[in-house]
Amino acid sequence: NDYKIDIHGKIVNNEKHKYSDNSYYSILKIDGTFTDNFSNYGNFNALVNLEIYNRELKQHFFSAELTYQDGSIFYGQGSRTSKEFEQGTGKLLITTANKKVKKLIGVKCVYAINFFKNTSFTLTKCKITDEIKKVLISISESKK
Repeated sequence: NDYKIDIHGKIVNNEKHKYSDNSYYSILKIDGTFTDNFSNYGNFNALVNLEIYNRELKQHFFSAELTYQDGSIFYGQGSRTSKEFEQGTGKLLITTANKKVKKLIGVKCVYAINFFKNTSFTLTKCKITDEIKKVLISISESKK
């Protein structure tokens, strides 16, 4: 089963140490929203740190938080290599979750991200079990 998440975000904070024209260390905060292929929706935010040295990615790490319409939350973490960074792709591991989405812990995902000015567009795809699929469908079927 494929679990697809469509995330839209906006960079709301970008703190930077500029070492030179080609090298810097940056910490970003991205806020936004998401929808998935099981009719769920909610809020998204991410904390991202990256270091560029001579225009090459030296390190990149992030933590993302997705809050569903029923209040369930999961956190995913990831990092990207220089090649993945250039291609706009990466991997995400769901590390922590509560309420209905606890079964997502340990799920691995791949994503593609594009930026337009300060706005990010991310498509995420995860392989999930039938059991997890039922849980995700139940969130969209429950009324708050």
